Amino acid sequence: MESHVILASLVCFCLVSYVNCDEAAHQQSGDLIGRLMDTIQRLESRVKELETSAIYGQKEREDMRARFEDLSEKCDTEHSGIAKRQGNSNHNAFYAYMSTNLQYPHPDRTFVFDTVRTNVGSGYSNSSGLFTAPHAGTFVFAWTVVVDATSFVFSELSVNNVAMGNVISDSQENNEYHTTTGMVVAQLSHGDVVKVRSNPKVTIHGSVLSSNTHRTSFSGFQLY
Repeated sequence: MESHVILASLVCFCLVSYVNCDEAAHQQSGDLIGRLMDTIQRLESRVKELETSAIYGQKEREDMRARFEDLSEKCDTEHSGIAKRQGNSNHNAFYAYMSTNLQYPHPDRTFVFDTVRTNVGSGYSNSSGLFTAPHAGTFVFAWTVVVDATSFVFSELSVNNVAMGNVISDSQENNEYHTTTGMVVAQLSHGDVVKVRSNPKVTIHGSVLSSNTHRTSFSGFQLY
């Protein structure tokens, strides 16, 4: 009888031990699966980050490539323009001024700037005061008129005797010299004549001055 009791006790002990081992194994398996799931989720998040980074990097590279191509095209265009201008033989530029004063110029008096400092292309004549366009193109002209105290002088730049720009140098109410500068951009044809003159419709009073300290001058250059 006692042997049966001992045997039954051993069987119960083995069953309890087996159940406890099975529960422990199950718990360990669950923990392992949980850790694996966490690792998978972290890897999925990292993959998404890498994919996003790759997409952004690709877009950034495309933007940089587009900017590079745009700058390259602009550089090519500018280089072509510079080469064209450098290779253009139609260079024209001049600068001249009066060596002496001009006393009481009458209306429609051509101002002759007899001292020439620059005359590239030989378009300006210091004997007549006329600039004759050697070539067709766009030209920029400027003229400066200095008048004596209590004087007023209306001057204009004309192309083929048609006024293109007008200025007034007025010191009538001030006992001091007065300086005025005008500028004109003109599209010229070959042979067009440009000059500075006193306004043909307005009476002039006083004198135009030009000396080492204040030059009455005329200048121009071909832009295109």
